[in-house]
This record gives sequence, C-alpha cells and structure tokens, in this order.
Amino acid sequence: MICTMTEANAPTPPTPTPPVTNSAAAARLISSAPTSWKIRRLLWSMVQSTLYRYSFHTWSNWRSTLLRLFGAKIGKQCSIRRTSRVYYPWLLEMGDLVIIGDRAEIYNLGLVTIGGRAMVSQEAYLCAGTHDYTQLAMPLITRPIIIGSDAWICARAFVGPGVTIGNGAVVGACAVVTKNIAPWKIVAGNPAQVVKDRKMPPPPS
Repeated sequence: MICTMTEANAPTPPTPTPPVTNSAAAARLISSAPTSWKIRRLLWSMVQSTLYRYSFHTWSNWRSTLLRLFGAKIGKQCSIRRTSRVYYPWLLEMGDLVIIGDRAEIYNLGLVTIGGRAMVSQEAYLCAGTHDYTQLAMPLITRPIIIGSDAWICARAFVGPGVTIGNGAVVGACAVVTKNIAPWKIVAGNPAQVVKDRKMPPPPS
C-alpha cells in the first residue's frame, strides 16, 4: 500500500532565519577602535602579561606606575593585585586607597571610575561594553561605569555597562548588577536586589 500526503495535511516548513549579510558579518570582525588604540592595546597586553603579571605581589606602586604610563589616573596608596586585568588603562580613573583584588577584571571598553577607598574584590567583573542585539551586526555599545567612594564590589560580582554604584554601597558576592544602586545600600542576587541598608560609619575623630 502506498501512502501519500495531501497538500492540506503536509507539515509547514520552518521559516528560515534571515541570512547575515556580508556587510553585517564584516562589521562584527572590524573593531571600531582607532588604530592608535589598537597599537597601545597591543603594547599594554605585552606589559600586562609580563612586567605587571610577574611582579612581586606587594609591588602595588609598581603596577600603579605601569598603569599611569599607559594613561590611567591612579590615586595614592592603591593596592592592585598582580593577577588583576585592565583592558584599556587610559579609560581607568581611581581615587586614593582603592583596592583591586586578585583576578578582578576591568573590561573598560568605556570609562570606569572608582572612587576613593572603594574595593573591587577577587574575580569581580566590571564590564563597560555590550552589543546592540537588535541589529544583525550587533555593533558595540560602550557605557561608563562609576563605582562610588567607600563602595565594595564583592567576590565574583558582575557590574554591567552604564551602571553607577553609589557611595558606600555593597554588591554581594556573585551578584549581577544591571541597574544603578543607591548610596549606602547592600544588594545581592541575580538580578541584584536591595537586601538592607548599610549604616554610614561615623567620621573619624
């Protein structure tokens, strides 16, 4: 017996996904960064993977000096661990007494500003770039990140592009922050939510 399928009950073929055009595919591969930035980035990558990475663990002043040589604005007496990573030093501004922990990642495609006495703990990730997913080429979008004075970004927390962390705020371990956090708030979770207030310490006598 030969079975046939009529046109009425034949399965509807899936709608094909629109192909990515050559121009869109090419746009993904072409960086919008100017050539001078690419050269500086190459030089910094070599310095960061050698003189920075293999310096003695207490040589924070040495690492601060290397960052300054590539355009970073670094305050006084900052503690910067040798396993931390900075993408563009010239888009980094740090106040005095800032702490950057081991394996902290500052992916500063946009400007990242860290206020005085703030702390970015180990393996925290500050990401100042994203992509416009509404376009096939997904062009790069850069937005600044501001970490307020006396704030604490705990271990493995993620801070997304365009986010401002208010003065004295605490971002809990492994939290994901995609919206601004008010000053002196403690947030946790994914997405990060306020869990309680942080009491402002009294001024030193």
